[in-house]
Amino acid sequence: MKRIFLFVSFLFLALVAHATGQSGDVIFIDGVRWELLGKPIDLDATLYRDLKAVLPENRPIVTSNWDGYTAYWSIHQDMLCLDSIRCEYYDAKIRGMKGTSIPSNTLLRVFKNYVDGDCIVASWLTREIRVATGKVVYYWHDAFERNYEEEMMLNIDKGKITGRKEYHNHVVDGFSFDKFNLANNEELREMFPLHIERYPELADVERIVFKIKQARVDANGNLVECEVKVLKPNDNPLLAAEMAESLKAYHPWRVLFINGEYSAKGIEGWIISYPLGK
Repeated sequence: MKRIFLFVSFLFLALVAHATGQSGDVIFIDGVRWELLGKPIDLDATLYRDLKAVLPENRPIVTSNWDGYTAYWSIHQDMLCLDSIRCEYYDAKIRGMKGTSIPSNTLLRVFKNYVDGDCIVASWLTREIRVATGKVVYYWHDAFERNYEEEMMLNIDKGKITGRKEYHNHVVDGFSFDKFNLANNEELREMFPLHIERYPELADVERIVFKIKQARVDANGNLVECEVKVLKPNDNPLLAAEMAESLKAYHPWRVLFINGEYSAKGIEGWIISYPLGK
């Protein structure tokens, strides 16, 4: 039993550690530094294993960089090239990054199947990658779930850049559940009133749990569409519909313009524990 408890505790801690914003790699595009929101090397299991075998055992491991390394990339003749890999950490004394680089001959050995002339080309990679710069306009503490003022989507086909899309993101302040203290019961009821007296089956219920789905906002902070489901005490379509109307009646909601679309992050998928004040 003790072993089972320790295992479950370790598993929980591991999940919590990974549910943290991760630092990305670095990429230089036309001489400008961007953050690459991902780890292209980790996508190839063999490369990832071979790289970990040559990384220093005493490298700093933090929850924002579980692998303990940062790869530096650039684009040469429309090819995504790996320039270097550093094991680095933030030094408060110098207020900057400190660390060591993996020797170039070691990198050439690990990536021997991807060397083209003087470059290590990411020809194992065929997918879309996201790069960003500027201020953060949205952040959620999970992996790369964040957005910046300037973002670019790069289409990669066997290491070759086949397309680019640039986006200018912004946020307009308004209400969202990810910025609200859901323990503030009285304010929650005032913002989203319900006619509970219409539902006698809720006479002994202390709180209702709703889930919001299919949420959509417009440029003016209106919640123009949403679907609500009652999770507890049991499904109630009429109550769910009333909550949906109450949510849509509220204004303004936070508006996120992310990569060409208005986003309802902070509303979409949110679960609300709604107290009945008993």
